[in-house]
Amino acid sequence: MPNGAFSQKEYAAIAVQFKNSNHYAAGTDAYNDQVDRQKASLKATLSKRPRDRQKQLQASAQAKLDKQSDKLKQQEKQLAKVPSGYQTTQTKAAKQELTAGKKKIAASEVQIKQIAKPTYMYNDRSTNPGYQDYFDESHSIAAIAIIFPGFFLFIAILITFSTISRMVEKNRREIGLMRALGYTKREIAMKYIVYTLLAGILGAGLGGVLGMLTLPQFVFSLLSNNNLTEFVGVIPWSYLAQTMVAGLIATLGSALIVLTINLREVPTNLMRERAPKAGKRILLERIKPLWSHLSFNQKVSYRNLFRYKGRMIMTIVGIAGCTGLILTGFGIQDSVNDLVPTQYEDVQHFQALVTVEKATQQVHADNIAAQKPVMVKSITARPTHGTANDTVTLMVPKTTTNFAKYVTLKSVATSKRLHLTNKGVILSEKLATDMHAKAGSSVNLQIGGKKVTAKVTGVTTNYAGHWLYTTQAYYKKLTGNSVQTTTRLVKTTHTKKAQREKLSRQLLKEKGVLNVSFPRYAASSLSTGGLGSVVLIMIVMSGALALVVLYNLTNINISERMRELATIKVLGFYDREVTAYVARENVIFTIAGIVVGWGIGLFLHQFIMVKAQTGSILFPMTIHYPGFIWSAVITGCFSLFIGILTHFKLKHIDMLDALSAGE
Repeated sequence: MPNGAFSQKEYAAIAVQFKNSNHYAAGTDAYNDQVDRQKASLKATLSKRPRDRQKQLQASAQAKLDKQSDKLKQQEKQLAKVPSGYQTTQTKAAKQELTAGKKKIAASEVQIKQIAKPTYMYNDRSTNPGYQDYFDESHSIAAIAIIFPGFFLFIAILITFSTISRMVEKNRREIGLMRALGYTKREIAMKYIVYTLLAGILGAGLGGVLGMLTLPQFVFSLLSNNNLTEFVGVIPWSYLAQTMVAGLIATLGSALIVLTINLREVPTNLMRERAPKAGKRILLERIKPLWSHLSFNQKVSYRNLFRYKGRMIMTIVGIAGCTGLILTGFGIQDSVNDLVPTQYEDVQHFQALVTVEKATQQVHADNIAAQKPVMVKSITARPTHGTANDTVTLMVPKTTTNFAKYVTLKSVATSKRLHLTNKGVILSEKLATDMHAKAGSSVNLQIGGKKVTAKVTGVTTNYAGHWLYTTQAYYKKLTGNSVQTTTRLVKTTHTKKAQREKLSRQLLKEKGVLNVSFPRYAASSLSTGGLGSVVLIMIVMSGALALVVLYNLTNINISERMRELATIKVLGFYDREVTAYVARENVIFTIAGIVVGWGIGLFLHQFIMVKAQTGSILFPMTIHYPGFIWSAVITGCFSLFIGILTHFKLKHIDMLDALSAGE
């Protein structure tokens, strides 16, 4: 813009670049700590600047006043030279102007002495909304990254451990033969150690690199806007190292444990088939009326459930983990989608904000049901410790009567209604968290350049934006100024887009109406951390992991019980009965896993949504019932798919090979 567009003569801001700031990645904790330290140092260096600037302003104003005073003195001298008998009407008028000028100078001198010290604000990049929103979104994604990779790794380790253990266990006879031929334990173990090392390094390395090269760019494309469009890929080697260590623990660790157990046995025991696990009476058998009504196949299935406790626990944990992750994904989606509706239905019940020129003015339109005069003002809140400030919307109603019809103030701690009093202010929940404030404590505010300390009488539930509510009397006590209620909280009878546009046109035609806004429908700009866009990835990946878990564990189950299944086929069981014999156990495991998974999902959802709170956003902790249904259905469909594959595999069991003696 041209200089002529600015009325002020002095520069109002200074852009500062700190030394060595390019050594830190923007947005990281190290960068923020460095900036905070430099800001504190700069503030200390310029601590005397407000007083010096005040003296400059006073001296400049006094210099101008002195020139005016000198002119008046000269006029006075000239008037004094005029004899009293020769004074004219002009002379008398000049004397009157001289007297008025002296009074004006005296008043100006008082004003110069009252010139306040200027307020210097030290803001960093985070005050740029577009810049900060991107990092807020990144932190929200990081909240998901705390949980999902950990659970994926845990379940992957669980499945890998089972697979490697089964592989070593299956080669017991070969290990025993090699022991009998004179191979040392170390030589025998090296075969499995090398195999598992290669599997762990190649699997974790390849998966880690591919994931880092693809997923971050995809997530960035979901978060990018007109200001941020260029993706700069970085491979965090520390994460890759952690992944490889986890992979080696799963592969190499499981091989070493099973090898250690097997290599302790003598070769003759190793070359024999391990005896099947003996069946035991279960608790259900002691409930005679129930047990007697079960069929033979059901009794066998229930016995087998508790016969292989390790596999039962592993299957339930694997399915529960996957179901929990899927439910968490749906829960995140629900919380993101419910943010705006919950804020403007459960907390703030007005539909429009209308700004008027005069505090006494009422607005009129066809579909206005009610209106409440308030003062709405943007202020700054400063924490007692730290340098980060929050921009807060201060709302002061003309009267507290019926204010609850427009804004619900409900205590976070007790869920009871809060009431505005002349003893302090009520803070929104996220603001109270940022300011480390609670009922009974104080909060530092800057209102119109004046720094004040307000007492907190309550913390109210709120989901979007930083809000502070108080009464006219307490506002005047804080600032010494009267409240100008030039904003109207408006409740309308219709809220469709066409009706909102019509209302805006009607109101803006009205004399004295300066602005009309609909906060709920402008809330699409709220930064929700891009969580909704990433949820689909998590659900798909969790579902794929559930498929792998079920297939792997079912495959291990069949391979371990091949002789048992071949035996019941020889005894005359049809293919469908053999499948039901195995599938019945998987159905029970799946149902148990889904129920446990729902509990895991509830915990993970709450943990992630708390971590995802950024800026002025506080997500509602909601998971709608379709999330529970879909997480169960997805897991159930995968279980059904695995059951179909299992059926065809069981049909082709070679009974002669399975039952032939190894000796």
